[in-house]
Amino acid sequence: MSNDRSWVNFFTKKRFLSLNFKLAVAIIVAALLATGTLLGCNLLENQVADKMFLSKSAKTKAIDQKYSDLTAYIGKHDVKATDTAALKKWMKDEDYMGFIVYDNNGDLFSAGWITDTGSNAGSLTGDSNAASNRKDAATSDKKERIDASKFKSDLYNRIVKFADGDYYVFINVYKENYWYSIMNIVKILLSAMVFLLAILVYNSFVLRRVITLSDDVRKISEGDLKRNIATVHNDEIGKLAGSVDTMRNAILEKMDNEKAAWDANTQLITSMSHDIRTPLTSLIGYLDIIEGKKFNSYEELDKYIASCREKAFQLKDLSDKLFQYFLVFGNKDQGKNMEKLDAGILFQQILVEHVAEAISYGNNINLQYNIPEQIMVETDISSLRRLFDNLFSNIMKYANTKFAVEVKADVIRDKIKIVLQNHIWDEAKKVESTKIGVKTCKKICEDMNGTFKAMEEEKIYTTEILFPIVEGDEEEPEDEASANGTAEAPEYKS
Repeated sequence: MSNDRSWVNFFTKKRFLSLNFKLAVAIIVAALLATGTLLGCNLLENQVADKMFLSKSAKTKAIDQKYSDLTAYIGKHDVKATDTAALKKWMKDEDYMGFIVYDNNGDLFSAGWITDTGSNAGSLTGDSNAASNRKDAATSDKKERIDASKFKSDLYNRIVKFADGDYYVFINVYKENYWYSIMNIVKILLSAMVFLLAILVYNSFVLRRVITLSDDVRKISEGDLKRNIATVHNDEIGKLAGSVDTMRNAILEKMDNEKAAWDANTQLITSMSHDIRTPLTSLIGYLDIIEGKKFNSYEELDKYIASCREKAFQLKDLSDKLFQYFLVFGNKDQGKNMEKLDAGILFQQILVEHVAEAISYGNNINLQYNIPEQIMVETDISSLRRLFDNLFSNIMKYANTKFAVEVKADVIRDKIKIVLQNHIWDEAKKVESTKIGVKTCKKICEDMNGTFKAMEEEKIYTTEILFPIVEGDEEEPEDEASANGTAEAPEYKS
C-alpha cells in the first residue's frame, strides 16, 4: 500500500522543471514539427510530380508536343541531322528536355539533360565520335544507316525526317525536375519557418509570464497589496513569483499588524485619557479647595490632602502600568532569555515571596502548592517575576481583605497550572477601564509560550496561568534537589 502511495506521489508531485530543460524540449518539438513539415512537403511533391509530370498521359502529351515542335522546326528551317548549330538553337529554350539524333552507327547529336540514351536510344560515343558519325552520315548511303524495318518505335524513340534524310530521334521531357527544384526551396523555407515559429511560440509564452509578473510587481509597488501572484509553473519564474508573493504577504501582514497595533494603541490612549482624566479632575478640584481655603476645619483639610494623595497614587499606578505595557509590547525584536528550570523550585520560591508580601499588607492567603520537583519548564525569569509582580500588586490594591485569597499551583496533564482567586471591592471596578494590566500579563505569558485568562464573576476575580512542561536536559541529583527545597509549601494565613 505504501509503495502504491509513493508511486502516486511521484506522478502527482509538482516537480521543478528548469527553463533550460523546457527550452530543450521546445527545440526538440520544433525539430520534430519541422521534420514533419519536410516529410509532408515530400509527400505533396511526389504526388504532384506523379500526377502532373510522370503519369503516362502527361508524358505522352509533353513528348508528342516536342516531336511536333521539332518536325515544324525542321520543315521551317530545312534542318539537316548533321546541322549541329541549328539543332542547338532549337534546344536553346528547352531547359528540361533530353534530345538525341542517332543512326545505326551511333549518335549524331545529343543535348539537354540526357548524357546516355540507355537501352532506348543506344549509347553516346562522345563529341569526337558524334562528329565522325555526322561526317560519315553526310557521305554514306542512308539505307545502310537507317533500317526502319528493324527499328522499334516507342514513346521516346521515333524516326524523324530531316532535310538530309530519316534519322532516329530520342526525346524525353523532364519538367518534374523544375517542380523538384521549386519544392526543394519551399521545403527548406517551410521547415525553417515551422521551427522558428515553434521556438517563438515558446519564447512568447515565457515572455508573457515575465511581463505578467512585472505588471504584478509594478501594481504591488503602487500599493495594490491585495493582488495575488499566481505561481502555476514550478520553474525559475515560478520560484521568483512565489518569492514576490511571499514578500507581498509579509508586507501585508506587517501592515495589518501595524494597523492593529495602531488601532489598539489609539483605543488604549483614548481609554487611558478617560482613566487619567477622572482622578486628575478630582485632584485639581481638591487642590482648588485647598488653595481657596474652602475647608471648615483642619480635619477637613487633612481629608482633602488624603484624597489628593489617593488620586496621585492612582495616577502613578496608571503611569506604571502604561510603562509596563509599552515595555512588554515595545520590545518585539528583543528576544527572551529562555531557560529550562525546575518548575517545582522556581514557582515555589516566587509564590512564597509574593504571598509573604501580601500577608504583610493584611491579606489572608491560602496557598495550595502541588508542583513536584524534577518537572522542567522553559521560561524567562525576569519576565516571570514581572508577571507575578503585576498580579500580586493588583491583589494587594483591589482584593477585599474580608475574604481569603486562593493561590493554587498544580500539574494538569503536561502543563503547570497556577490559579489566583480573590474578592474585589466595588470601588476597584471604577479605577481602570482599559484592562491594561491584563493585556500586559497576557502578552508576557504568550511570549513565554504560556496562556493567560482573567475572568470576573459575582465580585470574584480569577486569574488562570498555564505553562507547558518541557523535557529536561538531564536530571538533577537528588541531594541537590533536596537542598533547594521541598515539593509542597505550607499554607500561609494572616
